[in-house]
Amino acid sequence: MKLLKDIEEYMSHITESIEPKKVDRPKIIYDAVFGTHELTELEVNIIDLPLVQRLRGIHQTGLASFVFPSATHTRFEHSLGVSIIANKMGVSLKDKIERSDVYEMRLAGLLHDIGHGPFSHLCDEIFFQLDDVKEVQNADSRFSPSKPHEMIGYFMLNSSSFKDYFEDKLNSIYSTSNFSLQNISEMIIGSMEDSFNFQYKSDVINGPFDSDKLDYLVRDAYFTGIKLAIDIDRILATQILEERPGHRKRIIGGMGGVHVLEQVLFSKMLLFPSIYHHHKVRSSDCMIKSIFEIINDNELEINNLKFEKVSNFLLIDDNFFLSEKGKPDPVANQIIKNKKRQLLKRALVISRNTLKTEDNFENLLELVDEPQELREIAKEIAEHPDIKGKCEYYDIWIDVPRSPRFPEPSQYLVKLTEDVYKPLSDFFPISEWSNSYEINKWKGFVFGPANLQKTVSDISLETLEKVLGIEFNDQAKILAKHASVAS
Repeated sequence: MKLLKDIEEYMSHITESIEPKKVDRPKIIYDAVFGTHELTELEVNIIDLPLVQRLRGIHQTGLASFVFPSATHTRFEHSLGVSIIANKMGVSLKDKIERSDVYEMRLAGLLHDIGHGPFSHLCDEIFFQLDDVKEVQNADSRFSPSKPHEMIGYFMLNSSSFKDYFEDKLNSIYSTSNFSLQNISEMIIGSMEDSFNFQYKSDVINGPFDSDKLDYLVRDAYFTGIKLAIDIDRILATQILEERPGHRKRIIGGMGGVHVLEQVLFSKMLLFPSIYHHHKVRSSDCMIKSIFEIINDNELEINNLKFEKVSNFLLIDDNFFLSEKGKPDPVANQIIKNKKRQLLKRALVISRNTLKTEDNFENLLELVDEPQELREIAKEIAEHPDIKGKCEYYDIWIDVPRSPRFPEPSQYLVKLTEDVYKPLSDFFPISEWSNSYEINKWKGFVFGPANLQKTVSDISLETLEKVLGIEFNDQAKILAKHASVAS
């Protein structure tokens, strides 16, 4: 497959000139969220790899710093945090698992995000549309369609060049024979080959209440200034290893941790409207996506990269598209708009509360998995006689964010007594919470230039009714808060 071949070439280029260094003692790091942590000599070598250091240039929350000035934390910091929590989760299982298991969890935490492209999850939306990604995901059900970066990380770790580096070069200095690179990569995608005996390993990295989730919730809240209360120590103290005969060996919870897990889900629900779906964050995301559209539509090449395949994205970080220098004019112009924070404005707010009726609304929500259809509708808006020539198609976006998913309660088991086990979903009405979110908090948007807000609003109302049969009430415009310069 093309993706595997390209990743193999990329990893060969990354590892061919690297020689591991002999680190004479463990190193201490200080994390703003979780405090002091000790790294082993092997972990220091792993962290120093270019594929991990590249994460310093990829912001955890994309361009959320345009709205929350201190949200400049990166995937590198997050990966360290995931490793710290993974270590604590492993240690909390005490004598139930091997020490080598805990170390694999630590390494998986450090490496779990190496497949991310620039601007984190925004790039996942782009990966999702690439032919090389579609080919692999269609052929292998292990890989989540919504998280292509995990699949990419899996193949990076399983490339022959990285295996040679890990098993030969690193093993010549540090003993790596107790750690399985295959296990680490399977933990990242959340699919162990022997899931009956080793499900608990992937539960730590890619499970219902994993170290990844616990870190990003706390870290994103901390750096945006949003106050959350998640008692991670309580979660760790109440987790149990499932050991009943005939059942998968996985991580479950005790009754004493149920209320804390409820905190986690409430926090997740809070952060979506507060950060991830904030209209200005979504606007900046659309402006970044427009850069890649411009490149593809005009068949542009930048530094010999066309961004038609995953390996091109792995060669760069956010900084590549935060500087206009050396970029073709159409791309440079979009970058300058972002740098000057000339964000696209809400022309229309889409929600259940801004509809005249809910007829055909589900048809719009289904287009979250059909981004090209949304772009076709945006193109129709942009080509309207009242708009055409006054702005570019790339400045018109219909943004339909995916509603937050809450599969955790149905996946997580709670032990009440030696004989009684129940799914976490029995303890609180998660489906009602999710429905309430979609009714009261979910919002989509039509974005356009500030000076054309009112015009784009009017044409959008007309177009969405014509194409999708959706009619809006006055709140759709009122909530958009059209600027005084709008026309």
